[in-house]
Amino acid sequence: TYLPPRVIPSTILAEAEAKTVLSSYGVTVPLSQRIGAISELAQAADMIGFPLVLKGEGVAHKTEAGAVVVGIKDHASLLAAAKAMPADRFLVEQMIAGAVAELLIGVVLDPAHGYVLTLAAGGTLTELLQDRANLILPVDEAMIDTALNSLRIAPLLNGYRGGRSVDRRAIISTVLAVQSYVLDTAPCEVEINPLICGPDGAVAVDALITTGETHD
Repeated sequence: TYLPPRVIPSTILAEAEAKTVLSSYGVTVPLSQRIGAISELAQAADMIGFPLVLKGEGVAHKTEAGAVVVGIKDHASLLAAAKAMPADRFLVEQMIAGAVAELLIGVVLDPAHGYVLTLAAGGTLTELLQDRANLILPVDEAMIDTALNSLRIAPLLNGYRGGRSVDRRAIISTVLAVQSYVLDTAPCEVEINPLICGPDGAVAVDALITTGETHD
């Protein structure tokens, strides 16, 4: 059994930083650009391409605070969205379309059990649906597959009522990539929510990492 080191919380990484770290382990993330001034919006948009998502950085509970705008289709709308946000730093991000389902992938360090992996119905309905499965790390592909099948949204993942099914291989690869990061670095917490799951891939559009400091 894997027993993690004793870890205390260290640093909460900003969303963009968390995505960069997870990307280096193989998690797919949207194209994005961090900017520190509204004057940089146009250049970032041209680099990434419309449609876009704009997020205000340094804002807790972004959705409730009006610091997330999705589906931005032109420069004028992008500028208006930025001016209306309670932020002066922004994350300009590629809009990910084609979602079949949204998942949450979370790992939390439990003092008694080690790292606990949660797979759950994700997005803004996570708390409402309370549809989740928990596993103790380390896990393998078969364990992840079984956990996904145990969720109430499993029919959605598998192609509900003739709909397209998700790329299950991409979801499993994402979970294994998160596990690799956790076992390498011993953080306190990692959360991807949502992981946008489509027929041709899975993309982490939001992420949180609380790093840890190990103590013997």
